[in-house]
Amino acid sequence: MQLDAYDIRILTELQRDNRLTSASLSEVVHLSPAACLRRVDRLRRAGVIIADVSVVAPEKVGVTLQAVVRVALETKHAEDLSAFEGAARAAPEVQQCWHVSGGFDYVLVLSCRDMADYDAFLRRFLTDNPLVRNYDACIALRRVKTGSTVPLQQPTAETA
Repeated sequence: MQLDAYDIRILTELQRDNRLTSASLSEVVHLSPAACLRRVDRLRRAGVIIADVSVVAPEKVGVTLQAVVRVALETKHAEDLSAFEGAARAAPEVQQCWHVSGGFDYVLVLSCRDMADYDAFLRRFLTDNPLVRNYDACIALRRVKTGSTVPLQQPTAETA
């Protein structure tokens, strides 16, 4: 899908605050509210906008431990990769799962209530998992930056 300057402005604003009304959005991007609504609907239908979510502060809801875990599987068979990815999608502690290149196959970003919850997750999901050859983990000491915004650039004359 080709994005124009208005689409980029709309996406930039919605990544900052997805609760903007069409009227508020129209003031920022200089389109009518109806045009903004049509464009947002088109971006959703095209799969450019994939979710409208609220970002929750983990510490405010009793989730005090975050970790990054690198995982190597025993094999690279497609069915093993699919099984691991399905389990990762189903595990509420797994906030992100990335299939990566290099010495490990996956990187997981975890959020757990506490060390006991983290230990239970490791045993259930990794230590006792026959698909997993090995893993290593880093416990987060302090959140410096988190986000989910995608950096967007205005289209150039060649791409507009």
